[in-house]
Amino acid sequence: MKALKISLAAAAALSILVAGCGGEKKVEKKTVLKVGVTNFADVLEPTFRDVGWTVMRFGLGETLVKFDKNMNPTPWLAESWSVADDKLTWTFKINDKVKFSNGNKLTGEIARQSLARTLEKDIVSRSWTHIDSMSSDGQNLIIKTAMPLPELPGVFTDPRFTIIDTTVKDRDIDKMGPICTGPYMIESFSRAKSILKRNPNYWDGEVPFETLEVPSI
Repeated sequence: MKALKISLAAAAALSILVAGCGGEKKVEKKTVLKVGVTNFADVLEPTFRDVGWTVMRFGLGETLVKFDKNMNPTPWLAESWSVADDKLTWTFKINDKVKFSNGNKLTGEIARQSLARTLEKDIVSRSWTHIDSMSSDGQNLIIKTAMPLPELPGVFTDPRFTIIDTTVKDRDIDKMGPICTGPYMIESFSRAKSILKRNPNYWDGEVPFETLEVPSI
């Protein structure tokens, strides 16, 4: 998202320069970004193998934590976290501004349900987290691990832990994708070409393009 905004700013500056040199020439604003890929995905279930990377890469999903440019865990959907003196009990505070693309608010309980779903479906995520129990209190997600795990925030950056709206029960996630919090949402999906539309409820700033087209080459 940051890179896209920088590119748009550079394009805007160039258009001003061109207009100044050419007099009355106008540059039309682009609303569609086309991104060719060698392979998109077979399904859109983020816990299936490495599909989560596709779901995140094209702006559909987000996780509680992300890495900064120095590879340090930094807040994303969780605005902060702390660990108790027992080194086992973690509290992740969910950002109160976050909404899913359907307008539903992300709470500590929905975050808990989403993580529980990942742990149920993906054996690798269970081996990474060693979670003993999870509970919620308002915007707080409380996690207790079976052993001290200082790298837990970094583990939650993995796309397997993409946070989805678990209150939506009648959705074919394989074909339609999960309801997530990212800047884009699926309009149509196939291995040949996928089309994504701007999320009208995106919580973290302006989304630069109305449409993303992702053809497989």
